[in-house]
Amino acid sequence: MRANDAYLQSKVFGADGLELVIMLYEKAIVSLQIAKEAIEAGVNNPDNLKRKVEGLTKATDVIYYLNDILDRQRGGEIAKNLSTIYSILSDELVRANLFNDLDIISKSITILQNLKTAWQDLRKQMQTENSEGRKTFAASI
Repeated sequence: MRANDAYLQSKVFGADGLELVIMLYEKAIVSLQIAKEAIEAGVNNPDNLKRKVEGLTKATDVIYYLNDILDRQRGGEIAKNLSTIYSILSDELVRANLFNDLDIISKSITILQNLKTAWQDLRKQMQTENSEGRKTFAASI
């Protein structure tokens, strides 16, 4: 196993649920950036075409997965809204693939970055609340 693979594996296995979701967003964003760069470099080149297709496919797969793991019972309206966003994104990425549409890819990256930031903020908030709870507990002992 290569060092990078071992590091990634340890990071994934040591992550909590929120961190895994954040990692999925990051993977989708990076994949879209690769696809965008490939289109900009010219899809007449077979290597660029391959990178574009692979990047868009990976991003779409991640978005499908994020949609599949939504807890629709506990997530309520938020899960419903996220599912709608994921469905629109996946449809748009198909269009981006067909027409080499950089605008769609750029907008998709922005949406995913905003969602990732929201999840990061939630994770920070939960960590702060947990830290405050531990301090309160420790002070009461």
